[in-house]
Amino acid sequence: MFQKVKTNFLGKTVDLYPEEIRIRNYKSLRDFSVVGVIISVAVLLFCLLLRDIVTFNTQFLIMAVYYVAMLFLAEFLHKKKIKHIIFAFYAVITPVMIMAIMLGTFLDPTQPSITIMIFICVLPLFILDKPWRVCLYITIIAVIYCICNYLAKDFRLFLEDFVDLVAFYFLAAGVNFFILDDRLENVENYVKFREKSEKDVLTGIYNRGIGEEKIKHLAERKEYGAFCILDIDDFKSINDTYGHASGDEVLKEIAKVIRAQFSKEDVFFRMGGDEFVVYSLKCADESICRQSLDCLYEKIRGLQIACINYIPVNVSIGCCIYNQGTTDYHRLYQYGDKALYQSKHMGKGHYTIRVLSPGR
Repeated sequence: MFQKVKTNFLGKTVDLYPEEIRIRNYKSLRDFSVVGVIISVAVLLFCLLLRDIVTFNTQFLIMAVYYVAMLFLAEFLHKKKIKHIIFAFYAVITPVMIMAIMLGTFLDPTQPSITIMIFICVLPLFILDKPWRVCLYITIIAVIYCICNYLAKDFRLFLEDFVDLVAFYFLAAGVNFFILDDRLENVENYVKFREKSEKDVLTGIYNRGIGEEKIKHLAERKEYGAFCILDIDDFKSINDTYGHASGDEVLKEIAKVIRAQFSKEDVFFRMGGDEFVVYSLKCADESICRQSLDCLYEKIRGLQIACINYIPVNVSIGCCIYNQGTTDYHRLYQYGDKALYQSKHMGKGHYTIRVLSPGR
């Protein structure tokens, strides 16, 4: 039991799924900024209407502007895919915490603190991070508040606030720990389910649905590259001669070789049957594309697959290079398929490269 609590407190899930954590923190930062803008503007309007009774309207104006700036910052961090958005999030909420501390101490030293108590409990809930780091952050904010409170208020009021702070501190630490633990478990389950649903059961690479979506997204963003369709030669003959189990083994081995040849940033999926598709970002240049395909052919021809008596395996490839202008997935596939047809027409084990020019 203690070991499980310790493991959860360390939050190792954050290190296992950094991209999903980054995306969720971006969404939280965006939502946090939107909520901040709405609340600040609402309070500011309320203060303006009751300016003779309510104070701090200038501070709320500053906070409204601050939240708007944070909204733009969140979008910038997301577009640039900043990895350490968690620490940016801490930096964003810290001025809000400091403002709450000032409101409850130096700016109004005669009244009990309320805002900072609520903020200590609520604001860290927006951050998806390791529980120990969130608890450390809460502790630092609580200590800073305690020091400011001691300096700003008389001792009796300080003691009253201190008792409230202790209660809210343990409430904040406990609530944040258990909610974070549940959220991190949700991240782990979601990523595992997503990966399972995105993968081709036999080869372990992307299936057609997710593969096509990723390439469509890259094409929309003008991420230039080479769209290649790979077809295993005489695959039906392999199935008929050695059985479908052996055919499956050939598919697995071919998939391993192709995956190893291209980078992690490239999109690689099984189209269906004996056909694969690769979209390689590094092969937008024709000479680099030829070198890569030559190397791939060399590796495929060197395959030694025991279940088919070590007979050589060949593939035909049709490649469409997209390196300028705009296009879409349908057009890439259309020209890649035509290039594959040309390769098949030349015989087994050939590849054809076509450069997709604007307007073609």
